[in-house]
Amino acid sequence: MTQTIVNLTLPIVTDKIDDILAAYPLYEYRQVFAVPELRQKLTTYVLARLPVVYVTMDSGVACDMTSTGHCYSSEQHDQINRLIHQGIDALLGRPEIWQRRPSVERTEAEAVPSSWFG
Repeated sequence: MTQTIVNLTLPIVTDKIDDILAAYPLYEYRQVFAVPELRQKLTTYVLARLPVVYVTMDSGVACDMTSTGHCYSSEQHDQINRLIHQGIDALLGRPEIWQRRPSVERTEAEAVPSSWFG
């Protein structure tokens, strides 16, 4: 049978993000993170700060996985929750990341040789 590499961390993080945003008292948070790009940035923020757990398994079994939460200890689950809250604060604290400014035009940077290479 064919082996598949499965990321066990991603489903845990996305489920926790959904749970945390659903529990936030302000509707604005949920509305802001309903934008797929921002949700992805939040997920990326958390995943970049965690040890990611992968397993290899038969491809038929990989699709049937229902619970991957046992891969982390309770302390690590708490850390994931903290990272999600930190990510929300970080993304909302820097509006240039999540707000699109139609008045600002994007320009291409010039190619400048680097002096780092000598």
